[in-house]
Amino acid sequence: MWWDKPNKPHKPEGPPFPFMKIRWIGFVVTAMIFIVTTWSLATQGLNMGLDFTGGVQVEASSTKTFDVEVLRKEVESQGFRESNITTSDGGATAIIRVPLETGVSVEEIKAKVTAALGTDGITIRKVDNVSGKVSDELLTRGVLACLLAVIGIGLYVWVRFEFKFGTGAFITTFHDVYAVIGLWSVTQMTFDLTIVAGVLTVAGYSINDTVVVYDRIREMLKKFKKLSIKEVIDISITSTLSRTLMTSVTVMLASLAMIFLGGPVLFGFGVSILFGVIIGTYSSIFVAAPMLIILPGRIPGAKYRSDQAAEGAAS
Repeated sequence: MWWDKPNKPHKPEGPPFPFMKIRWIGFVVTAMIFIVTTWSLATQGLNMGLDFTGGVQVEASSTKTFDVEVLRKEVESQGFRESNITTSDGGATAIIRVPLETGVSVEEIKAKVTAALGTDGITIRKVDNVSGKVSDELLTRGVLACLLAVIGIGLYVWVRFEFKFGTGAFITTFHDVYAVIGLWSVTQMTFDLTIVAGVLTVAGYSINDTVVVYDRIREMLKKFKKLSIKEVIDISITSTLSRTLMTSVTVMLASLAMIFLGGPVLFGFGVSILFGVIIGTYSSIFVAAPMLIILPGRIPGAKYRSDQAAEGAAS
């Protein structure tokens, strides 16, 4: 067989796994992701956090160090089911943001937060009302950042490789970002600026994985000109699979540490990275690679235009 021939660089040790024969599984999974995500976004949307909905922000200082977990429980005991608490100045300053409730004045909310903070060495520095207009601007910029990131990635691959590769990379990255957003819509977990950062991180990871696979495919297309595009893709994915899995497992371990040890502040970010890595690994194999077969036009780097032509040349 061809893979047993000597002096064939970058060849796998055995027959490549026939990924392209089972690519229909990827089509089914991708279709389900798009259907569920679109349905969820259309029916219930996203559970926007305080970054996007506005609220009241209270900044307080203390002669002692704030315990964020204890403070969060005290704030919840005052009737605020959702809150955003951060600390600065080595934990001596706490910034507490809670939603602005209908029919409740800013002064009443300030009084509740003050009660949660207590009076022992606590000083309220300032109270701000974060308007919905500011929050809308944050949401708009967050969405724009995601779109520009995906478009920029596609343009980079178009320049770095060729148009067909760039189109496949754009579709794959959009698929991964859309899937992560769909997870937040289906589960109704709080969607805030931290999750936007997670989505952008997933986009970067996704394109990195896709470029590795595409670069190997382009290399193999030049070396095995008589093989069909399906066989070349199988060889390429098999030869990069160990690298892909090791990278994915490493990132997943880091994200698991954030989920279980990072507390509520890093929980959403860790979940977005973990889910994004799983989706990104899947998409680099079952979305990015099959795009070279599905998309019309010449297959870059090869002397043939279709899978059938290559199979005819091989025979």
